[in-house]
Amino acid sequence: MDITPKLVILAGLPGTGKTTLARRLSRKLSLVYLRVDCIEAPFIEYDPKAGSKGEGYRALINLAKENLNLGHGVIIDTVNPLHLSRAMFMGLSMETRAETFQFELKMKDILLHKKRVEERKSDIMNLRVPTWQDVLDREYDAWDESVDGPVTVIWADDGEQAFRTCIEAICGTELL
Repeated sequence: MDITPKLVILAGLPGTGKTTLARRLSRKLSLVYLRVDCIEAPFIEYDPKAGSKGEGYRALINLAKENLNLGHGVIIDTVNPLHLSRAMFMGLSMETRAETFQFELKMKDILLHKKRVEERKSDIMNLRVPTWQDVLDREYDAWDESVDGPVTVIWADDGEQAFRTCIEAICGTELL
């Protein structure tokens, strides 16, 4: 019996809680965890412009494809800011026929979001975390389901509620 693997894509501006949520969902649902920052960081050390042409996203998609084709569910942790990057993930979904869930993390409380960004410490060697001004200046296309595919908006001010909402969407049931 073949089981369709799950592809979970978390998108949103830095500081919205994607990494914390992705790690927690990965553990709970036994999903392979892929984070674009982990792919790009070693190269940025030698070339500060590394990843600026989408290399990290393409590498991440290749890793996800390998795992999905092996039948492993995958969770992707990336800002995913542009229609172009979202199209890449939708192409991956169609090619692998994965059951796909897209979540866009947002914050209602701007001061909490700012505080999260300003208090972040990098957990990856040589990776510079963005400043609040970087977040404000970041190019980020508004989600358009007709272009980017279906998305569930997750209000990430409350991490526990965000986790429960994702579990319910992915599993079709509340967390027990």
